[in-house]
Amino acid sequence: MPNRLIDEASPYLRQHARNPVDWYPWGDAAFEEARAQGRPVFLSIGYSACHWCHVMERESFEDDEVAALLGRHFISVKVDREERPDVDHFYMQACQRLTGGGGWPLTALLTPDREPFFAGTYFPKAGLLSILSQAAALWRTSRDTLLEAAADLTRLSSEQFRRGGALPPGAPQEAVRQLMAKFDGKHGGFGGAPKFPSPHNLLLLMRAAQGEPAGSEIWQGVSQTLRAMARGGLRDHLGGGFCRYSTDARWLVPHFEKMLYDNALLLMAYTEHHQKTGCRDSAGLAHETAAYVFREMADPGTGLFYTAQDADTDGEEGRFYTVTPEEVGAALGSEAKKFCAAFDITPRGHLEGRSVPNLLRSPATGLFDPALAELRQTMFAYRARRTAPLRDEKSLLSSNALMIAALAKAGAVFTRAEYVQTATRAARFILENMRGPGGRLFAVWMRGRAYEPATLDGCAYLIWALIELHQADLQPSWLIEAETLTRQALTLFGGKNGGLYFDGHDVSDLPGRCINAWDGATPSGQSVMALGLIRLSRLLGGEEFEQRARDLIGSLADEAAHNPAGYAFLMAAQAYLEDGGTHVTITGSEGADALLQAARDGYRPYLTIQHDAREGPAEAQVCARGRCSLPIRTAQALAKHLSDPT
Repeated sequence: MPNRLIDEASPYLRQHARNPVDWYPWGDAAFEEARAQGRPVFLSIGYSACHWCHVMERESFEDDEVAALLGRHFISVKVDREERPDVDHFYMQACQRLTGGGGWPLTALLTPDREPFFAGTYFPKAGLLSILSQAAALWRTSRDTLLEAAADLTRLSSEQFRRGGALPPGAPQEAVRQLMAKFDGKHGGFGGAPKFPSPHNLLLLMRAAQGEPAGSEIWQGVSQTLRAMARGGLRDHLGGGFCRYSTDARWLVPHFEKMLYDNALLLMAYTEHHQKTGCRDSAGLAHETAAYVFREMADPGTGLFYTAQDADTDGEEGRFYTVTPEEVGAALGSEAKKFCAAFDITPRGHLEGRSVPNLLRSPATGLFDPALAELRQTMFAYRARRTAPLRDEKSLLSSNALMIAALAKAGAVFTRAEYVQTATRAARFILENMRGPGGRLFAVWMRGRAYEPATLDGCAYLIWALIELHQADLQPSWLIEAETLTRQALTLFGGKNGGLYFDGHDVSDLPGRCINAWDGATPSGQSVMALGLIRLSRLLGGEEFEQRARDLIGSLADEAAHNPAGYAFLMAAQAYLEDGGTHVTITGSEGADALLQAARDGYRPYLTIQHDAREGPAEAQVCARGRCSLPIRTAQALAKHLSDPT
């Protein structure tokens, strides 16, 4: 007999619809029932591609003993963190306050007023039963004490803006120093295992070193990291795309879930690396990642992109992606030895006797050996006959906006019109179908409808995407939409001292407000909004948006100054302000394409372009560091001026 989750849109929630646990979705009904029965709430938060969420479901939520205990003493609520990142963030703050860490599945116990008094992550069945039994007993005997503790924890988890200020001089450079101090010179990446791609950190490093030669220390670190990730098992060498993170320091064995947002940011990082270095492998990886997204993650009906692919198939993590020598032999016959030698496929394997295809042991040559292309295609076709990983087919505003931005950027850099066209279709669908009264953005599209209020991240990422689309096709309509959404966001999320909250003023089902300013798996909405405000100030003119960017950065200055590397994109915004940026205005139509190409050539992350396509010969004007050039009429002269403005 299915529970209440059977009617939910979220694939993750529907995965739990036949658990014996009497689940409620997040909403007033659950908490009204808890209040009516005088019970605490058991809250479980996860997402569809989460391996340990599946483990906890198999061990506990499909177990009758656990279900019975929950049914006697608690009201049980399940949340998809991707649908409600604000709910997830608030209770993750509580978890981090109590335990010093976090992760998923997130497990919390709440009062009927939604205030947390306990939080943790994954618990095996025995541990969960013990915690639930103790909590139920304390609720009966010491309820006032738990209510007081919940009120205190709620206050600590509700983030407040400090007074406005300014980042100390050299904060972006200190962020770069901190990142490079953690650089793994042997394997690439930063820190030890587990090792995450964190493309936003690479984007900051590239911006910081934009004027340095490609052989400088920072560029060598970025290049080694991008190359190592692509040679290791983090990359799917048969189907393209990147997994969530590496479980080891070598980038060999990944956690096999594939997230749209990771692939969007990596597409952007490889594109920008190619802009600077001309690296063919980086260009190839950008195209391979885009091809994977088009093939596996695109919704043909809407033009949007799906959220994720699971790590598990047939109850086993990585089963779809790993191979044995025998399986390679069955697929390739006499060519199997060649493939196994190149991709490190051995009888011993890397994961319970199965091998993760990788190039870490191959000669340090290019990543796209033509001699292996046909073998890779044959192995891909062989693998396609397996049970495919579950795909979460909801479309998130936040992840889609990141992919739109990445495709628009790649389309402009590589002159690939199909990338820009695909990004355009997705952006138009969002603007036409994922806005409610007053233009309020929704966070999710699933089953033919948009729902859940968008957070700051989703709004900021969409503004980023619209600006990238404008820079790709120079259509004024994208700028108009970006300005409109920016003004809405500043009102909807605005806090004290120029700061922005994570959730809008119209969201009232949480016991506290969130700020969420540090960079996690993706850059924070505050940082992306600051960058967007600066770019819009250059494109629209005037001082208003730049001052709002300064105020926003200032509202986070106290926190960011203590750990600049944890606020990488905020540091990129501050560096943009310090650099001032370069703005190129092209007027006229005759010869405009050559001028546009000259403006786009090379790596200039703080450059913006506008084109007034009036009739007549085209000319360019370059404004930087408070002064503007005389009209420039040839592509050669424009390229020279941009390279050496003195």
